[in-house]
Amino acid sequence: MSPVLWAIPLGIIGLILVGLLILHVRKSSEQRTKKFKDLAEQMGMEFSAKGDSALLESLSAFDLFSQSGVKITNVLHGDSEQLGYGEDFEVRILEHIYSSGESTISQTVICFRSPQLSLPDFSMRPEHFFHKIGSVLGYQDIDFESHPTAVEFSKKYLLRGKDEQTIRALFTDKVLTFFAAHPDVGNGHLPFWHWSQYEVCVEGSGDQLILYRAGIGIKPEDIPAFMKEGFEVFRLFAQKQN
Repeated sequence: MSPVLWAIPLGIIGLILVGLLILHVRKSSEQRTKKFKDLAEQMGMEFSAKGDSALLESLSAFDLFSQSGVKITNVLHGDSEQLGYGEDFEVRILEHIYSSGESTISQTVICFRSPQLSLPDFSMRPEHFFHKIGSVLGYQDIDFESHPTAVEFSKKYLLRGKDEQTIRALFTDKVLTFFAAHPDVGNGHLPFWHWSQYEVCVEGSGDQLILYRAGIGIKPEDIPAFMKEGFEVFRLFAQKQN
């Protein structure tokens, strides 16, 4: 059989495989959305399959949401009264989706807004080898050296923001100790250069705080544990009200 004749069935097979892949991705996405909707009902939270432009605008102060082409899906929304907490806040759990080259990255983010928060603009994320090289060349990294735990924090995380003095005051010994001891959830079967991406990333701005693990979509059944982690971080930065 000539190469041309071979190419015809191979092309058809390729189209079929691509079609099946698209159907699989769509079905998986629909199933995930349904699970998030069911979870919202169980927890007494509101649910929206897609975030609107107003929500995206309200989060635009964060580096994570300042990228072009960001989409928000599977939004759970509630407040302290609905969830039975003593603190004063509203919270959203959402899927943040963006394109990086030819890849699509999805990660689950927990977002707090509260009058108990009064934060300078800052971002804290796992520090990679390239960040360490960059800091030598002048790339900002706010480091702490007051005691061994502070040094351990600085080895583990890249902390950045314009108002360095206020950020240093915010990151008290209690905060530094919490994150320095924060458990990694990296998979031991992954190459070592992937481990740090599973550590927590935090950004703050005014009365808002967000938390996520870079490139990680949390399973719906793991959302309660993810929320517990988020509330621990929220309480670190929240100011007690009289």
